[in-house]
Amino acid sequence: MPQKPDRLLKAILILTSFSMIVVWLPLIRGVMDGNTYEWGLSFLGKNYGGRGLGGQYWLVVLQAVIAVALVYLGWRGARQPFHWLLLAWNSSGAVNAFYNAIYFAEDYRFQGDSLGVNVSVAWVGPLFWTALTLLSILWVVRDLKRSGNKEMPAWTGRNWMLLAITASLLPIQFLLLRFGEPHGTRDQIGVILTMVQWLLLNHAFAAQATSHEAGG
Repeated sequence: MPQKPDRLLKAILILTSFSMIVVWLPLIRGVMDGNTYEWGLSFLGKNYGGRGLGGQYWLVVLQAVIAVALVYLGWRGARQPFHWLLLAWNSSGAVNAFYNAIYFAEDYRFQGDSLGVNVSVAWVGPLFWTALTLLSILWVVRDLKRSGNKEMPAWTGRNWMLLAITASLLPIQFLLLRFGEPHGTRDQIGVILTMVQWLLLNHAFAAQATSHEAGG
């Protein structure tokens, strides 16, 4: 029987992975769009950005590696160093959210030019990250008090199938993002597909029931 995350951890993983979409998008679009894509990240008032693979793209890659490692470990048994990666990711997000809300309230916005999204997160940001950080601390403290070794869930044929579907989206994304008009319909579909891809990757990492278990 696959060892699945408890409800609290599952909720934390879903919310944390949601926050990581802002890293997955520039990671994929930097490669797929090329220099027509301008991206930007900020932390504690310092801005990082570039076009395509230029600028501080290595920071996007670094964040993406941490994000993938974090969700992989979380869905695959939540063994160390998952606890510390989780706390580091969410607590740094909370610190950054409060900093932006205090010093850059007018500019603290979630923007997506392709989808025409531009909304203020000056209130939502700190609340979201604070709640997520507190939930993460609660789970980590509770989990560290538990005894016994954790087992990693079996990697099944369904995991491979979901991973293959996730990878199969890459050439479609390339065609849509590279040759679609910036902010046009194909570009928008490519962006939505990239977000769906991140969700699929998370699902591919999660414990999957075998055909025997699914049938009872």
